[in-house]
Amino acid sequence: MYKYRGLPVVLQYLILIVLVTILLLALKTREYASTLPIDQTERSQPSAVLDIIELKEQFPAPSTTSASTGSNITQRDLAAAEETWRRSIERRFAERRESVRARCEEVGPYPYSVYRTARMSFYLSKNYNLVMCVTAKSGATTWKTHLLRLDGVTDPRIGNPHSGKYDRLIRASIQLSPAQLQEALTSPSATRVMTARHPLARLVSGYQDKFNDGQRALRSMGNRLTKRHCRNCTRPDGTLPFPQFLSLILTELSRRGVAGLDKHYRPYSTVCSPCGIQYDYIFKQETFDEDLRYLTQVLDLKEVKAGLRTNTKGDRSQHSRYLEYYRDVPPDVLKQIFRLYEKDFRIFDYEIPEILLKKIQD
Repeated sequence: MYKYRGLPVVLQYLILIVLVTILLLALKTREYASTLPIDQTERSQPSAVLDIIELKEQFPAPSTTSASTGSNITQRDLAAAEETWRRSIERRFAERRESVRARCEEVGPYPYSVYRTARMSFYLSKNYNLVMCVTAKSGATTWKTHLLRLDGVTDPRIGNPHSGKYDRLIRASIQLSPAQLQEALTSPSATRVMTARHPLARLVSGYQDKFNDGQRALRSMGNRLTKRHCRNCTRPDGTLPFPQFLSLILTELSRRGVAGLDKHYRPYSTVCSPCGIQYDYIFKQETFDEDLRYLTQVLDLKEVKAGLRTNTKGDRSQHSRYLEYYRDVPPDVLKQIFRLYEKDFRIFDYEIPEILLKKIQD
């Protein structure tokens, strides 16, 4: 500052202000430069990273984690599980066929006409060449509904598939000539199916359905039987106990024989002739849904709703519940019932519950 001592004071102050301003500008420029990217590559990188993050958010990779279990499940795992299931059901059907053949050899000659079975009990889908032995109280309503759908009946609701309007559309004896009906018994191009059910559970189902579970308002079938065989077998309030229902069946049997029994409680070994007809698939009511799912896949039955079950009455006769109905049945009546349905028990590997066996032994 000494070299400016001869200058006027005002001019000195002006020079000082200019120098300080230049110094401050230099410092600001240096700070700003330190925040800039070194080269163009570094300047473009943050933008590219943001683009990738945006894309991942918009199009996430498919997740293979199960929400419920947290385990990784791939499509290959699902396919393998499905194939394992199919093989197990295939083995089940094969074992049933072999078991029925073996049991039929044990029970001896079969006195029932297979052609009569075809004429009275066969229903079919012409579109799929599927022949069904329909047994009352063993999924009959469900099977007829499926067969109608398979052959193109498109009514949104089929109220009663047993009515003449629908029955004639799928009854084999109406849709086929006698020669074709005979051929359906053995033709390798036809698929033959029948359904079995535990005989004791089937009896309870018939009692619940056709006898209104023993209540006062009996259906026509109950009225016919009670009038024919025991006008006084109902209680004073008009109800029919289950033991009396079984006695009615035995009375009908003694007077009309097995073939004369009503279809709702006639042994299905006499309805479907399993020892005279080779069935490709033997369903059981106890595994019906799983059996049907397999069949729809094997035969590609697109019109079948695998979960459809009709006329189940809330499954009141399922599993061990039916045993309650037999609690008060006299041992001698039980013995005769077991004898009536003996072939159904033996041919289809159904067991008599231990508690009932003990009852007749005691």
